[in-house]
Amino acid sequence: MPLPSYPPDLATEWAGLRRKVRATYTSSQRRGPLTRPGSLARLDEDGRLPAHFMPSESVLTGVHDVRSFGAVGDGTSDDTAALQAALSHARDNGGGTVYLPGGTYSVQNPPLRIYRNTRLVLAPDAVVRRDGGRTLLTNGDQGQNLPGYSGHGNILVEGGVWDGNAVGVPRYNNILSFGHATGITVRDTVIRDVPGYHALELNAVRHARVVNLRCAGVADPEGSRSFTEGVQLDLAKASAYFGEFGPYDDTPCADVTFSGCSFTGSDTPGVGPWPRGIGSHAATLGRTHSDVRILGCHFEDCTREGVHAYVWDRVTVQGNTFLNCSGGVAVAAIIDTKANDTRPPGWGDPTGRSQPVSDVTISGNTFTGAGSHSAVRLEGYPNGGWIDNVSLTGNTVNGSTSYGFEGRRVRGLVCSANLLTGTSLSAVRVEGVAGMSVSANTFVDTGSTGLYLIGAEDAVVSANSLRGIGHNGLHVQSGRRIKVSDNQVGGADHYGVRVSTGTTGFSFTGNRVVSGSEGLSITNTCREVVRHGNDLRGSDGLDDASPDSVTDPGDLV
Repeated sequence: MPLPSYPPDLATEWAGLRRKVRATYTSSQRRGPLTRPGSLARLDEDGRLPAHFMPSESVLTGVHDVRSFGAVGDGTSDDTAALQAALSHARDNGGGTVYLPGGTYSVQNPPLRIYRNTRLVLAPDAVVRRDGGRTLLTNGDQGQNLPGYSGHGNILVEGGVWDGNAVGVPRYNNILSFGHATGITVRDTVIRDVPGYHALELNAVRHARVVNLRCAGVADPEGSRSFTEGVQLDLAKASAYFGEFGPYDDTPCADVTFSGCSFTGSDTPGVGPWPRGIGSHAATLGRTHSDVRILGCHFEDCTREGVHAYVWDRVTVQGNTFLNCSGGVAVAAIIDTKANDTRPPGWGDPTGRSQPVSDVTISGNTFTGAGSHSAVRLEGYPNGGWIDNVSLTGNTVNGSTSYGFEGRRVRGLVCSANLLTGTSLSAVRVEGVAGMSVSANTFVDTGSTGLYLIGAEDAVVSANSLRGIGHNGLHVQSGRRIKVSDNQVGGADHYGVRVSTGTTGFSFTGNRVVSGSEGLSITNTCREVVRHGNDLRGSDGLDDASPDSVTDPGDLV
């Protein structure tokens, strides 16, 4: 077949590129060379060919242009059958690339069904619009029985726009919905105007990558979806949780990475911002989503938390920005009063039990203008629901009508090198924490106590700087074995440090305190107090009512 009629310099280059592209194909898996458009036919650093110079199917085997199957893309004609024919043709030929050139493709009878080993590429000016009241795209057929992660995987969806048309077709549904799969990638695409559920659902999926996805707006005309997420991680629990297909074997998600994604509102009237950007809101006792990484994403105007890590293990939330969200990151164990979540696999009877989740890193994030939920919230629950092994490092919080960080029932917590300013309540408030280090943080202009520890055991508080604190600089209630050393309280409206409510084993050394009341106040219910080497000048002095304080800096045996 003759070369396309490009200019002579590009024609020579194209011949070489065509040979190189052909060489990347194998009979078992055809990896299309398509990506977003470029002005020159050069492979990018990932070895992909700009879509503007995509060869036709007759030039490159395995690429299927939907126009060859009758798609019109005029925004009026029903393109459901043509798009499905192209996807089914790829399935019947062992996989391949399905390409949508520019245009608006009306899908009036969704869902579209994509199958394993398929790459679905939209040109940048291609729009797939949901014009029927179901999920727009899913991976497989109703009634299939592919358990665990054995369903249709090795799927890549990229480019263009997926329009949920929430105002035109207000019935609640997902847009992209993938289940029981290994290897799902969604990248460089926009999903907008989602009708109530999720832009993207990953249900029983492992090895998923979501890159440069923009989720723009959700509609909730019934007012019943205040918890909905732009991207949901869910498990195959029952048809009410994932209605596309079963089996319902409680398979969770594993190894999921989000990078460079954004979650915002929409310019469409009647469509608002997301309650949550990425998260979950259902669980099964004995299962957790695991190995989840959220890197370099942007969350804006979320009415709840940007990230809601509900029953997730091994979680990294790093380098993200949260702008004017009601909350930032929430990490939670199973809510023991939520009956369906306490059921064991197989839809057993509710147990009323929770379970621990572990290994959480939240680092290098920026939270600006948080609302009624904390920038970071760690929420353990009774009946076994501990949050274990948490690292909060290098985060910046600027403004919150709630706490900066708050935590309950946490075992093993490192909170270091964070900057928290302008919180309406405490910069950090934790309750029921066992094993904790709070070091080298800066707390400025808090509306209440700077650092508030309730029922903490084995805690070290060292080298922190507190300034402009609206109540107590540090308050320890009901603590056990608490060491406070080398901190600087540069101005607290009330006590610099307050120790109360039966705290036992409190050590206070080398601190510098300026406060409106006593620099150190210890009530008579506290025992085993050791204090020495502190500078309380600039406060109203010292009030230690504990009966057995030791002020000798020598060894204690």
